[in-house]
Amino acid sequence: MSARAVEYVEVDGSRGEGGGQILRTAVAFSAILRRPVRVTKIRAGRPEPGLKRQHLSALQVLSRVFEGELSGALEGSSEITFIPSEPRLSSLSIDMGTAASITLVLQAVIPAVALNRTSLSLDLVGGTDVPWSPTYDYLDRVVRDAFGGVGLRFELSSGRRGYYPRGGGMATAKVEPCDQLRSADLALPRNVPGAKVVSRCGSLPKHVAERQAASASKTLESAGIPVLGQEVQEERTDSPGSSVLVYYTGEGVYLGGDSLGERGKTAEKVGEEAASKFISAAKSGAALDSNLADMLLPLLTLASGPSQARVPEVTQHLRTGLELAEQFTSCGWSVTGGDRNSVVHVGPPGRSMKHQTA
Repeated sequence: MSARAVEYVEVDGSRGEGGGQILRTAVAFSAILRRPVRVTKIRAGRPEPGLKRQHLSALQVLSRVFEGELSGALEGSSEITFIPSEPRLSSLSIDMGTAASITLVLQAVIPAVALNRTSLSLDLVGGTDVPWSPTYDYLDRVVRDAFGGVGLRFELSSGRRGYYPRGGGMATAKVEPCDQLRSADLALPRNVPGAKVVSRCGSLPKHVAERQAASASKTLESAGIPVLGQEVQEERTDSPGSSVLVYYTGEGVYLGGDSLGERGKTAEKVGEEAASKFISAAKSGAALDSNLADMLLPLLTLASGPSQARVPEVTQHLRTGLELAEQFTSCGWSVTGGDRNSVVHVGPPGRSMKHQTA
């Protein structure tokens, strides 16, 4: 098929926040809807524009699973085209070679595979807990529950954690087919009964993880939020690192706050940071934290009926994701309540909604 014969969905990769999320969302929707896509100006506003290894990994997985025609997929490239086909692979293993984010790759691959009514066992080697991406525990403890609530089911297992710069983390995702994405009504203010804490460190003394957990728990209790459970784990890793997750899921609530250790940042600060993120979302009465809303609400435009959810903040990521969904599907969406403590409404394709903030 020649390039001239293809009708592409044209996506400006510099729109909105201008990061890799635009690329991942566009290619995921392309695979789900079998619509060819061209993404230009990829990460144009970033200090090092163009494709990075983790973006290439997501493209590579989707291209192989959907036997797609992929062009422009080189490090530093500012433009790609993708023409998806039928998904055929049932298993795949990819070593990304660096600490490229496993969770960001899975964020694109899981819905694309599930909503094509197929299954996949995917083994990835790379970074499980790295900057500018959700931690592995956040994906496993928060995203998995929230996605499952609307019919997107997957299981995760990790044989090894991977921190920056060497990576070397190993994770397996088993994605199940989804016949129809279910709509969700998560608009009423939510009360959170407490929070759980998961703290890890790799190639560092165990007291680092213990201090992170203690700081997170102290911060929660100071805010009047009971600690419902605490896990502390010491890991073997290629690079030293640490992470902590504070979360609660259940009864229509899916909230998490995570944080990573880094040179010059105390363990106490890491724990406090994760807890503060959680507290901010919980005190707003939101059903979804802001990062989860960015992932889930654009997908809910593909559900059988309208959905709505209360969120702590309408981020630029979320607006950009909803605009992309509209470009692919002619769905509708709107926001009420301002940019903070808002309710976001999304409708299926063909449902008209104004985009105003009321």
